[in-house]
Amino acid sequence: MGLLATAFDVMSRRRLAGFEAACAEPVRAQMAVFDGLIRRAASTEWGRRFGYTGIRTPAQFRERVPVTGYEDVAPEWHRAFDGARDVAWPGHVPFFAMSSGTTSGNKWLPVTRDAIRSNRRAGADLVAFMVRRGGAAALAAGRFFYLGGSTTLRRKGQCWGGDASGIMGKHIPFYARSRYLPDPEIGAVSDWEEKLRRIVERYRHADVCALSACPSWAALLFRELCRAADESHAPGKRVGELWRRLSFFVSFGMSFEPYRRALADYVGRDLHYIDTYSSSECGMTAIQDEPGGPLRLIVDNGVFFEFIPAEQAGEPAPPRLHIGEVEAGREYALLISSNGGIWAYPLGDVVRFESLRPPRIAFCGRTQMYLSAFGEHLTLEMLEKAVAGACEKTAATVTDYTVVPRFPAPEAPKPAHRWLVEFGVEPAEPAAFMAAVDNALRASSEDYDTHRQKDFGLEPPALTRVAPRTFYTWMKRKGKLGGQHKVPRVARAPEMLDELLAISAQLGGADSG
Repeated sequence: MGLLATAFDVMSRRRLAGFEAACAEPVRAQMAVFDGLIRRAASTEWGRRFGYTGIRTPAQFRERVPVTGYEDVAPEWHRAFDGARDVAWPGHVPFFAMSSGTTSGNKWLPVTRDAIRSNRRAGADLVAFMVRRGGAAALAAGRFFYLGGSTTLRRKGQCWGGDASGIMGKHIPFYARSRYLPDPEIGAVSDWEEKLRRIVERYRHADVCALSACPSWAALLFRELCRAADESHAPGKRVGELWRRLSFFVSFGMSFEPYRRALADYVGRDLHYIDTYSSSECGMTAIQDEPGGPLRLIVDNGVFFEFIPAEQAGEPAPPRLHIGEVEAGREYALLISSNGGIWAYPLGDVVRFESLRPPRIAFCGRTQMYLSAFGEHLTLEMLEKAVAGACEKTAATVTDYTVVPRFPAPEAPKPAHRWLVEFGVEPAEPAAFMAAVDNALRASSEDYDTHRQKDFGLEPPALTRVAPRTFYTWMKRKGKLGGQHKVPRVARAPEMLDELLAISAQLGGADSG
């Protein structure tokens, strides 16, 4: 074993020992995090307002600190733009990560230096699991490629703001920079088509041993690598032949499973696939420890978790549970408090505990209707407004509709949204109706617009007109007519598409337009 592989092996063994100890006693680990956060923030404006010096237990924290969403706390966080210090965390917050908001447009979320250190520690956890899964020698055989957002940051008063991955990219440990790709010049590119073009041109035969990427973007990269091989007198070569040392794929940002088949076809050989759970608010917080299984919650790294029973997430004062009070098999909405100066903050995600010791979770969805199969971040409100605007522009009326994500496959490598629409009054030009929907969504979501630029990350939405009474018949068959039952605006179950098309065919036929 070489020197680097030995270093990986020693580091991973040490970190895994600490990780396993924390997971064996998750309540103790979380209480240690809780105590540390409360002590550090006690002298801040936030800590003084809510009496942190008198808080000793999570129960006291719940009594004093309310659930606090972005709209309520953002004005306080953003005082850092004018140089404010000690607002919700000691010192000045130097960075803000941009994330698409669900109700208020783009969010600017605080990233403190303590939060950056926690993210680096989570990265060490990930490396440890990679070593355990595939061996230190495989990880030392090449370089780690992170396909994230642009590393270009822009000034926001006395702070810097940009993509969360860009902020983290600025803080790669010095000893790891020589093993990290892409280079800063390409990492700073914000146009995804241009970025992938440069990556393929420069790194087609690089010594990449691990790729970390959102699956939808990885599929596009792999497609471009294979296309470049076909055009350079190496037809039929797969990514596994171009990147001969590639052993690991680390997934983030969305569900990995729908992409597994397409990615495997592009690579052409086996890899170690590791899924992760992360957010702009608190970085990586869970790692898949076994192939295809649930994710281990990181319980000792600067984030205190609270859990609201999912069915009560919309209540004014729902119960808030710590990790010692949850039950396996139940679904919970996540709240976090962190060393980023974020307190009792709802992430909007719903998870289910698959086990408690060690704490393993599965991601179940969002607390509100949300379409983000490919990282496009569209809310129910955005979808509804887009349809209403399209109806107005084309003099159409819509009886019902649902949106079905079309995941990439070798025969159709680009993802897309398929809209199944039942019209009351048909638009004169169906293409104009969908163009109006597309334009409205691009205007309302920066992430959707990024995916749609030049049709590169997401093809134009496709329209399928279904026969009259299709949705009524489907709801009737499901026993969901009347009352408060509604047609799902986003088809969560894949069989919903087949059922609707079959019903439409029986009633008069579906028509792609």
